[in-house]
Amino acid sequence: MIFQGIDFHNVENLREGEYGFRMCRVPEEIRTQLDERAQEDVCFNATGVELRFKMKQDKVTLILHAHPEEEAPTCFIYYGAFQGGWEHSMKAISMGREDTEIIIPKAPNLKVLKQITQEQHLGFNPEVVRVILPYGKVDYVGIIGDVEPPAPEDVPSQVLLSYGSSITHGSLGLGTPHSYVFRLSQLMHSDYYNLGFPGCAHMEEALASYFVSRKDWTVATVEMGINMLSEEYETELFESRVDRFLEILTADSRPVFVTNIFGFCSPGSQKRAEIFREIVRNAVRRHKRDRLIFTEGLRLLNQPAYISADLTHPSLEGQWEIARNWYDIIRDTY
Repeated sequence: MIFQGIDFHNVENLREGEYGFRMCRVPEEIRTQLDERAQEDVCFNATGVELRFKMKQDKVTLILHAHPEEEAPTCFIYYGAFQGGWEHSMKAISMGREDTEIIIPKAPNLKVLKQITQEQHLGFNPEVVRVILPYGKVDYVGIIGDVEPPAPEDVPSQVLLSYGSSITHGSLGLGTPHSYVFRLSQLMHSDYYNLGFPGCAHMEEALASYFVSRKDWTVATVEMGINMLSEEYETELFESRVDRFLEILTADSRPVFVTNIFGFCSPGSQKRAEIFREIVRNAVRRHKRDRLIFTEGLRLLNQPAYISADLTHPSLEGQWEIARNWYDIIRDTY
């Protein structure tokens, strides 16, 4: 959505609150059909949210506010596909009641960056400033300076949409540009929408229908299973959710790459995880079509050394492993 000359990428609506504008990643009519945690919390995560604009002057000041409960929120500054240079690549957002002002200069070395972009088919115009927000709660307060949103030709025409759990969301990747979704989109030279729902990727029918209704993506990835692994969810409920979710997605002609539960190290859940993996395998077989492509989660990540100390979430290296392995499959298939 466009607001104050900025493209709020991966944002469907803004809600004015105590600190600034909260950013919701799904439309209101979809949000209210999700579970309570997703409705009131996760939909407002800044997962995959970028503030994109082109500058009409030498510098602008962006004003953000991190909610007090967030942990070390950091935003990253890119010029098109290029990480910002010295002193202008990452900025901490203060926690508490104070706003954070971030001064952003125009891209340096623009002629060279444009040449590399063209030669390497990078997709993003380096004149486009991309402020990549952390995946916690960050509010937009305002901007000082003259900016305009990117034009369609300033961003890649191919777009990856990714749905899944906190692993898709990027938890413990040590920074939002290190999520497998972001890295996979880089390898594909595509844009992306990260619709990871940490703790509540419950595959609601409303979300599947929403994804199909959107015409702004060209290829999708879907991670299924780990957020319903606990005993509070009956196996039959998981199976029916997976089946209906895939049934809706298969009505669309665009390629959808599906996976089940990645490798993890927690010993108590391994048996149930294998049951859930089999449920996803069988569901894909039932809905088999050329553009529904299944890959085992264990094929994408099954390296214990690439799991963080919580025994569940991939580390930085694990996120990269998923991105590289899935890219090879997408490249060879799509």
